[in-house]
Amino acid sequence: MDGTRTFLIGRHRVVVIDPGPDMEAHVRTLSAALEPAKEVQVLLTHRHGDHAGALPGLLETTGASLKEMKEGDRVSTDEGDLVALEIPGHTRDHLGFHWVDAGALFVGDLLLGRGNTTWIGEYLGCIQDYLDSLEKIRAVGAEVIYPGHGPPIISPDRTLDRFRRHRLERLEEVRRAREENLDGSPEDLAGAIYGGEIPEKLKKAARSSVEAALYHLDQE
Repeated sequence: MDGTRTFLIGRHRVVVIDPGPDMEAHVRTLSAALEPAKEVQVLLTHRHGDHAGALPGLLETTGASLKEMKEGDRVSTDEGDLVALEIPGHTRDHLGFHWVDAGALFVGDLLLGRGNTTWIGEYLGCIQDYLDSLEKIRAVGAEVIYPGHGPPIISPDRTLDRFRRHRLERLEEVRRAREENLDGSPEDLAGAIYGGEIPEKLKKAARSSVEAALYHLDQE
């Protein structure tokens, strides 16, 4: 199973990006990898459980510190500096980290290493934020992008185009569904868009995604 990616940058002065889920074996393995380090700082792209759940255990076992970051803040490792980028969309407070010396960018869940979409629907206004964040990432000009799930992205512009195109296509689907179901609820529209019966565990996410799309279309 390909779960959440946890990244370690540095050897003795180390930064951990997204410690991952609250799983004892995972925390134990991560702590062992950090034993040679003299200083450990933890950065979070966002606080969803699969990215931040291991934080308390890691802080306790390693003595690491959580570094709160905002746009332009910089943290140093012995492998180069990381600079914070505010890239909301997947969550309102989502961050990315530009590893300047390596030409690399860590983007959490704003992009995925496989497919052409990530979940966008946590708050109203998230779609415009997401589209803006895609262009902000493009402007960085990173040679490689490391997402929170899946393999590295080695063709950033092509991937950004694909994710943007998918989001615009999904907005058009919501627009058409609303035109054809003027009195339909967000649940009704989600059913029309995704086809058939939506599994119970996915209904809330589907409804939130449609509500976010409707809000975006209304703002247009």
